[in-house]
Amino acid sequence: MYRLTGYVSAILFILMSLPMWAQNYRSINGVGNNAINVLKGSTNDYLINYVPQDFADKISIPKLDETYNKPNPRKISNALFDQPSGINDKTGLSDFTWVFAQFIDHDINLQEYDETQTLTNIIVPEDDQFFPPNTIIKTQRCKIAEGTGTSELNPARYKNKVTAFIDLSTIYGSDSIRATWLRTFQNGKLKVSQGNMLPWNTSDGEFNSPVDDFAPKMVDETNSLLKYFVAGDKRANENPLLIGLHTLFVREHNRICETLLAENPLWDDEKTYQEARKLNVAFLQSIVYNEWLPQLGIKIPTFSGYQAQIDPQVMNVFSAAAFRIGYTLINSNVLRLDSHGKSLPIGNLQVKDAYYNPVATLLTGGIEPFFRGMATQVQQEMDGRVIDDIRNFKLSGKDEVGLDLVAINITRGRERGLPAYNGVSNAFGFPSYRDFISLTDNADEAAALEAIYGSVANLDPWVGMLAEKHMPNAIMGRLMMAIFEKQFQDLRDGDRFYFENDAAMTAEEIKLAKSTTLRDILMRNTSIDLMQENVFRATSYDDIPFGPKPLPIDLRAELYPNPVSQMANFNIYSEQKQNANMLVYDVNGRVVYQNILPLEDGITKSTIDFSTLTGGVYNVVISNARNYTIVRMFKD
Repeated sequence: MYRLTGYVSAILFILMSLPMWAQNYRSINGVGNNAINVLKGSTNDYLINYVPQDFADKISIPKLDETYNKPNPRKISNALFDQPSGINDKTGLSDFTWVFAQFIDHDINLQEYDETQTLTNIIVPEDDQFFPPNTIIKTQRCKIAEGTGTSELNPARYKNKVTAFIDLSTIYGSDSIRATWLRTFQNGKLKVSQGNMLPWNTSDGEFNSPVDDFAPKMVDETNSLLKYFVAGDKRANENPLLIGLHTLFVREHNRICETLLAENPLWDDEKTYQEARKLNVAFLQSIVYNEWLPQLGIKIPTFSGYQAQIDPQVMNVFSAAAFRIGYTLINSNVLRLDSHGKSLPIGNLQVKDAYYNPVATLLTGGIEPFFRGMATQVQQEMDGRVIDDIRNFKLSGKDEVGLDLVAINITRGRERGLPAYNGVSNAFGFPSYRDFISLTDNADEAAALEAIYGSVANLDPWVGMLAEKHMPNAIMGRLMMAIFEKQFQDLRDGDRFYFENDAAMTAEEIKLAKSTTLRDILMRNTSIDLMQENVFRATSYDDIPFGPKPLPIDLRAELYPNPVSQMANFNIYSEQKQNANMLVYDVNGRVVYQNILPLEDGITKSTIDFSTLTGGVYNVVISNARNYTIVRMFKD
């Protein structure tokens, strides 16, 4: 149903990618945004070296290890980043904050890995408590742009594989082939699958259909996915929370299409698509600058107009260090909540089990349970601590030692030629720190930093940024904030199509965009009927104004004996004669038993044979049309 019958649409998209001096809409690949230099901010444009590079040979060889006073990244991870328990963000920001950050990161930044270069500097120490000693946590080097890295006058540079602009390339793609595949070419809409979800990589976009070999490829770090969601950015399947935001803005695009066509019934597919895309991007940009950044404590000067001389491309230091904030903000548990703010019968999900697990959205009936959980749960503090789920992580079915995203992150800054922390700080106009206690307001952390690094002069920039004492009313320190402020101001002021400057935006549309919040988009594109005004501030479901009404107690159950050996006895109370469904879930959320129970008005006694179940913990869910009850069962 989604295959094109001709080449007209593909040709149209190729033309869209060419420079158009009088273009009314953004090109898919960003070309032509700047009329002076048409490649500024476009796909395959060079990252900006705002900070002087620091290669061992001044050309391309990175300073990776002790030879250059660079401590072993795994030793740094174990010594500084170990987090045995949760440390909530002191300002009360929700999980929406870091997930949205990841969504924006993927919208503006992507580097290609060089499959021919494997870095082996992350050697597991002898005293490591998780990985086998002396094994290697391998990581690949980012691909050096062709024609660079040839001399001291032409050191290594890196290219951005997506558009740098905040333009929802996560939804629409950064090249014409992907953008074309994602469209229906009917009424301006994007493809969706059953349940109004992202399309799968199949012949018709549905999960149960055969795989489409021509579907755009998506990243799968587990190398285990046969079927996955297809999106504008190839990293969309990394976790269900990220999938949720992708899905949300696809739904918003299609909703806008319906609204526009109701007002302009003579518009063709292309006109409708472009106008909907324009408004969708405007909403996202407004959320970034008027809602999300202020929650982080970042203040960007009021927009004063487009400046063609500004290069909107992403800075290397922003890409390789500063914007890698999500690692320290992630919780161990992914909450999945029902419409009453309670955990779903299948329970919550550990982060390690959410990794490249798009099917998790099918088990919950969609993205709503994840959104409710994100709005409720406080994210972790931005600090030098990271949960074990991503610091000591093993990929199932893999021979590799595993993953330590902290160690890999430290290596990423080194292999991309970033100088030490003070070098980055100097580039942004700050004086060097002479000791660690001046950098951080935590004496224990200062001592730990000194023990592993010896001198501030050796400090990796990402580690230093996370150790910084926070600025007033902000979740980050002075250097990270300065990098954020410059990057996001340049992304805005160097974008000819920024919504407040876009000639195609009417005054009414600009006003609408400025007043649109992430909650607005969420509420009009999901079945959620209750959410706090500011989704970036964690709020308990019960504390939301006009919150939940008490559940009717028309169904409850008790189990005995518990633990269960073979036969389980249930006393089930019902307010009326009715049939109820019984589903038994194992710890992985799989249904291992199901039955229909006829219930009487009052108490119904029922005995179930569970002798075939293996020992362990199970959730028994008994439900009727309007309610359910859960009993935790322990099987001998």
